[in-house]
Amino acid sequence: MGERERLVRHAVDNAVDRSDVESAMRDAIDLARSHRPHPNPRVGAVVLTPDGRVRARGSHVAAGLAHAERVAIDAGVERGDTMVVTLEPCDHHGATPPCTEAILRAGIGRVIVGALDPDDRVSGRGVARLRDAGVDVVVGVLAEEVEAADRAYFHHRRTGRAFATLKVASTLDGQVAALDGTSRWITSPAAREDAHRLRADHDAVVVGMGTVIADDPRLDVRLGTDDTIQPLPVVLAAERALPDDSHLAARGALVLRDPAGVPPDRVLRTLPDHGALSALIEGGPSIARAFLDAHAVDEVVWYVAGRLAGGTGTPAIAGTFETIDDLRDLEILDVSRIGPDLRITARPRTDVGE
Repeated sequence: MGERERLVRHAVDNAVDRSDVESAMRDAIDLARSHRPHPNPRVGAVVLTPDGRVRARGSHVAAGLAHAERVAIDAGVERGDTMVVTLEPCDHHGATPPCTEAILRAGIGRVIVGALDPDDRVSGRGVARLRDAGVDVVVGVLAEEVEAADRAYFHHRRTGRAFATLKVASTLDGQVAALDGTSRWITSPAAREDAHRLRADHDAVVVGMGTVIADDPRLDVRLGTDDTIQPLPVVLAAERALPDDSHLAARGALVLRDPAGVPPDRVLRTLPDHGALSALIEGGPSIARAFLDAHAVDEVVWYVAGRLAGGTGTPAIAGTFETIDDLRDLEILDVSRIGPDLRITARPRTDVGE
């Protein structure tokens, strides 16, 4: 029996085995994914009875509202229960009181934690407070899955920057628009619907003022549901003002300005101040090049249409390809069919040359 399995078994009554704990953690992860409370973390909690039955569930719905642990406790617990929670319970006063206090008052005997909170105000303190009070705490159950469910939060707390996804839609030969500027529609309706789901999973969508002037985009999510949290529209500008009659003016877009071009690092460090921990970069070839050159892209989602331009119009990334040494190495994570098109998901490689 490995150390991790031994700890998990030690953390629960004999009637609750490791598979039950991991099943409860996956349940908690699904609860966490169901909401986007940024700038707070996505958190889900499941309370188990001593014999392994689910007694209560909870999730953190929005910043300023009760945390997942409190929601689950309010749904009903008994002394001696086990709480399975995706993220380390907080031990500081913010918009709500510390979750550790609620856990201790409820008499929960064991807490199974998916991952430690990377926030400096929390990391390790919540676990230490519970253990000091006699609660049996185990950390690290499905930690990678927990982090994957809220990668933007973990990324921001570790780097101070929003997680940036570069989104491109191009022909098979790499063109995003014709020479006359027309680009609607290169990809299929299925790919465009998938791109809206991609938007829905990000806190902000970033474009340049040139895109605003040329296309008057809305940058919203249109999936036919009323409960979608709309991403914050962000416009990067040199000197031009946002047109008063534009869709983005009506949506209250955040406009960041710099006559020399807004540095990508500044963009990604400013967005969290506005509650946005993830950003979808949709700003066109020049902005794509700027973010790539600044090493400010964390993931690439590229929709490749089953179509050929057959010549040079507007390439996906601005600039020139001077020499083979200018190649940028990516790790391809996934390739999937979306209707007649492809969606390629990749991330910049950091191990090149090691």
